[in-house]
Amino acid sequence: MKERLARMSEKDRDMESRVLSKELKRFLGDEPKTIAAYMALSDEPHTTPLLQELLQEGWIIALPVMENNALVFRTIRSFENLKKGDIGVLEPTQNDPETDRTSIDTVIIPGRAFTRDGKRIGRGNGGYDKWIASQRSINPKTQYIGICFECQIVHDLPWEAHDEKVGQIITSRGSLMKT
Repeated sequence: MKERLARMSEKDRDMESRVLSKELKRFLGDEPKTIAAYMALSDEPHTTPLLQELLQEGWIIALPVMENNALVFRTIRSFENLKKGDIGVLEPTQNDPETDRTSIDTVIIPGRAFTRDGKRIGRGNGGYDKWIASQRSINPKTQYIGICFECQIVHDLPWEAHDEKVGQIITSRGSLMKT
C-alpha cells in the first residue's frame, strides 16, 4: 500500500480528496450532527476543507488525540487552536472538551487499506479498532465510514478477532457499500 500511495502525485491526491469530500458531504446530508473525524496525514485523503465547512454549518466536530495509550475524541470550536501531535498531525488540546460519546452520529475513519465488505487495516496500533468496539457498546446507532483513495481498495485483508469493520466506504467514486 505504501508503494501505491507513493505513486500518487500530489495533484492526483488533491483532486481525489476534493471529489471524495463532495461524495462524503452528499452521504452525510445537510442536517448538522456530531461527527468524529480526523486530520489527515500526508498520504491520506485531505479532510480539513470539508471539516472546516461542516464546522461553519453548525456541525459538532470531534477530533482524536492519544491519551494514556487510548484514542480520545475532543470537540473543537475552531481549527486555529489545534496543536501538532506526536505524529505531526494537528490535534485538539486539553482545553477542548472530551466529546460525549453518546452523541456521536458518524465517525470518519482513516485506513491503510479497505475491502469492499468493510474490512479495514490501519497503521498497526489497534487504536481505532479498540475505540470502535467500545463506541458500539456506548452508542449502537453510530455510523462508521471509512474513506480512502481508490488505490487503497483491495480484494482481501488479514483479519483478526479484535479487528472492526466499517459500515460504509467512500472513495471519489462514491459509496462502495450499502447499509
